[in-house]
Amino acid sequence: MATPQLTIGIGRGPLMWLALLWATVAVGCSAPRKPAPLTIHAPPVAAVDRARDAWQLPQWIVERMRLEPGMVVADIGAGTGYLLPFLSRAVGPEGKVYAVEIQPQLVDHLRKRAAAEHLDNVEVVLSTETDAPLPQPVDRMILLHSYRELAQPIEMLRALKQRMQPTGRLFVIEFLPPPDPSGLPLPLPDEKVRVEPATIEAEARGAGLLATQRYTGLPHQFFAMFVHSEEVTPAAPAPRVEPDPAAQEPAAK
Repeated sequence: MATPQLTIGIGRGPLMWLALLWATVAVGCSAPRKPAPLTIHAPPVAAVDRARDAWQLPQWIVERMRLEPGMVVADIGAGTGYLLPFLSRAVGPEGKVYAVEIQPQLVDHLRKRAAAEHLDNVEVVLSTETDAPLPQPVDRMILLHSYRELAQPIEMLRALKQRMQPTGRLFVIEFLPPPDPSGLPLPLPDEKVRVEPATIEAEARGAGLLATQRYTGLPHQFFAMFVHSEEVTPAAPAPRVEPDPAAQEPAAK
């Protein structure tokens, strides 16, 4: 039987788009990105996810998000739902997890996965390029390897900021250009579709979000926390870096 496949939009345009992007950030709006298609094999999702745990460290990520029972969290660009079981357990039955996706075929996949794994506190939301119509304000948001897929990053970040509680936190994790990607079992995205940390932080500032903490410990990945700019004084220091050598250890299974 043929292996079912899901097609996920991912990527950036040519280098000229990067130049245009920097020009538009300066005036407070962003150039649209044109994702290129990437085909991945869906099943067996659980087996693929467990192999990924060794270098993605999902439980460690959730701990840095400081999720508590009863919180509301949104996974923006949830994809095949890799983080959903971890987020669901962290907020508990009194909490809520919104799995946000722009592609209808993935929305359907996420609903089936939540049902199959009895993730009763997970609700799937279909987004647009410039908004995620969440039913209620959220305490935490995370974009795990989905930032590079944002077609209009500043506009989307502005909308996400409006969907967050005033004390909410937004986390972004993206691949860095690695010196040697051979240590990871999953192929890294082509360098043309990666986003430099400086670009992410500049676009976030354009949307009224500031990076206040960076985390180390994820191989070849940028990981930062963003807050409402209103929370930060004009003389605020640069983002604090949290060294965490223990994070290099594989997550407990």
